[in-house]
Amino acid sequence: MTLQNIQQAALILLFICCMQVTAQETVKIPLTDTAKEGFLKMGIINGSISVKGTDTKEVIVKGIKREGKKPYYSGRKTSKNDVNGLKRISNNSLEFSAEEYDNVIHIESTPQGTTDFEIEVPKNFSLKISTINKGNIYVENVNGTMDVSNINGSITLKDISGSVSADALNKDITINFIEVTPEVAMAFSSLNGDIDITFPKSLKADIKVKSDRGEIYTDFDLKAKPSRAKITKGSDSRGDAYRVKVEKWITGSINGGGPEILFKNFNGDVIIRAK
Repeated sequence: MTLQNIQQAALILLFICCMQVTAQETVKIPLTDTAKEGFLKMGIINGSISVKGTDTKEVIVKGIKREGKKPYYSGRKTSKNDVNGLKRISNNSLEFSAEEYDNVIHIESTPQGTTDFEIEVPKNFSLKISTINKGNIYVENVNGTMDVSNINGSITLKDISGSVSADALNKDITINFIEVTPEVAMAFSSLNGDIDITFPKSLKADIKVKSDRGEIYTDFDLKAKPSRAKITKGSDSRGDAYRVKVEKWITGSINGGGPEILFKNFNGDVIIRAK
């Protein structure tokens, strides 16, 4: 190999390394009080969110720009003839911001392109996270109050403790609880995916569950209660109306009952497991 070829190869390697560096970024965010529980809030348009509870005393955020197809309209107003003989320089960088105030972390990402996030938080941390397109949500080893939403991807919460409200429109919800917060209501809903939740055997709860086009399974000893019709009376376009609505809800208690846990599905199964 000639010296010129070696130099060209080195330049190519350097260019690739630069692309990889600009395609991801890691930031560390200190907390105001490490002795207190924190709260992560983020909602993104495109991308996945992964959150893991570790022994860290700060929040570590890694953003990774995902390669994707060039959009149909790029905003370029010049014709092809205007740039003949020039090389196009791709913008492979990413943009996101993170802000901390009194142990509350806000993370925002540009809606342009797709950015995946890998986040480490202290184990005692509450979450309010959501994404819409091109990504799943994964949470592991976190203890706190969690509000999780995904439109076109799945939700997986593994080895978590606390309470959860989760909704996924088109994919599955899979959750494994180690412990649940006593006397706190929870809700899980999906339109086109399965809801598969594992609770401790000692769970005390009142269950309300419905799936229009799916099946319902459990290995808890569920003490079923008769379903009651919903009666409303009030003014509408026809004057005072007396309306009776009968829905296919299954209600019951587990281990003597407790706070309500609601499961609502349309095209998928509901699976309630005891561990």
